[in-house]
Amino acid sequence: MVWILGIALFLLFWFIFPPFRKFALVAGGAIVVGILLILFITNEQEQSAKTLIPINQVQLNNLRLGKQYSSQELTGEVKNNSGHQLFDVYLKVTAFDCPGSSITSSCTAIGEDDHVDISVNVPPNQVRAINYAYVYLSNMPQVRGTFLWSYEITGTRGK
Repeated sequence: MVWILGIALFLLFWFIFPPFRKFALVAGGAIVVGILLILFITNEQEQSAKTLIPINQVQLNNLRLGKQYSSQELTGEVKNNSGHQLFDVYLKVTAFDCPGSSITSSCTAIGEDDHVDISVNVPPNQVRAINYAYVYLSNMPQVRGTFLWSYEITGTRGK
């Protein structure tokens, strides 16, 4: 109910006091410019954070993919070989139905998740466990051969 009173007072001042119009327009413009400036700076910082650590300076060890309800849980370790703090590792995971025990050209891709986010906090030149990273491989058909999977690191975010 207070917001209705605020709108009523704003309209009253708008129509009764002409100098208020100029003040309101200048203040509104300053607020819009401030918000746009904050959004621009935040976007620049996020883009910088995503290019700070090259993907070849991140090492994933002992990765395992286990069933967890409607998704697959990814576990293992992340090693940060860079000089910066590592916060996220982005992966593309592909599932295969293979006739043998290795991924070859005769395998069929049966699932893919290219938005896997491993949220970690790894200081420079240290290792941390992967917890709560999930892979969503929806609508996979029945596996007729051997279920195998592969991953590709697509990006990082650091500070």
